[in-house]
Amino acid sequence: MSVTVTFVTGNAKKLEEVTAILGSYSSIHVFCVDKILVTLICQNIRGKPRVYCERKCLSALKIINGPTLVEDTCLCFNALQGLPGI
Repeated sequence: MSVTVTFVTGNAKKLEEVTAILGSYSSIHVFCVDKILVTLICQNIRGKPRVYCERKCLSALKIINGPTLVEDTCLCFNALQGLPGI
């Protein structure tokens, strides 16, 4: 049985990495969504990294209505007042 998982990213490099990691699982097919859809999914989501990722995934599920994978490094630097941030 083949499973399609939607990876919510507009970053082609991240898609390459996820595809390489999951490559040995031939029944899983991963594809990314359009950057405009990523923006729609992520708009107005705030919170700490865990909360942000949970809300991002739940928001994506409402739109995609199927298996969904999200990723965010939530990289923040105190010297840059929390930038670049989530």
